[in-house]
Formats: sequence, structure tokens, C-alpha cells
Amino acid sequence: MPPVWMIAGMDERGAGSLPVWFSATARFALYTEDAGYYLPSVSVYTFKATDHAGALVRALELGRAAEQAYVNAHGVRVRVALVEVESVNMIGDDLDGAEVFWWPGEEQDASPYAWDHTFTPERSTPHTAL
Repeated sequence: MPPVWMIAGMDERGAGSLPVWFSATARFALYTEDAGYYLPSVSVYTFKATDHAGALVRALELGRAAEQAYVNAHGVRVRVALVEVESVNMIGDDLDGAEVFWWPGEEQDASPYAWDHTFTPERSTPHTAL
């Protein structure tokens, strides 16, 4: 199978004339002015762009739009700041079934599962962030 950039009508630099889907991973810091609280977070955005350079610009726009500052219920100022855009990836023309985020987890010396362990993902109760 040819690379996604060929299928999307782009050159090897990711430049093309028609917009295609991209995903971007953005890292945020939520913290208080009194340094009493800190929460790192990661968001994944999907959007269309014509090339990787335009995708980075769009990812920065989306991340900056998520930034905010407010005073919490305890009277302490809270800031949500975009720390960095960690990745920009071309998905192509079709979002249906596209993997947009993968997290490897922390490597361990021993598996917590027996080889023949039966997993039951059907019993999942996923949370909804939005």
C-alpha cells in the first residue's frame, strides 16, 4: 500500500492543493498562581489542512483557543496554558476508523496477565470528556 501522503495527493513533504485530515497532539499545563496545584494534560485535535506547515499553524490556533485564566472557588488564579504541540500527523481523506492517538504506557519487566488471559472489552464503561 502506498504511503498516506501519496493517497492524499501530496508530495513527500506533505504539500498538496486539497485539504486533508490531520491530527495534532497538544500538551497543556493547568496550574495555580500559588503553585499549590499542577495538572498536565494532553488533547488530540482533528482538522483539515493542505500541508504539514499549515497543520502546525492550525494546531497552534486550536491550542491557543483552549488557553484560559480564571479565579477558582477558593479565590486562587488558575491558568491553562498550551505548552507545546507534540505531534502533527496526516490522516488522509477519511476519518472513519482512523487511529488518531496511541499511548504506549509504561514498560514493565513482567506482564500482569497470563498468556491465555481472557479480556472482556465489551464490559468497558468509557468516560466522555466532552
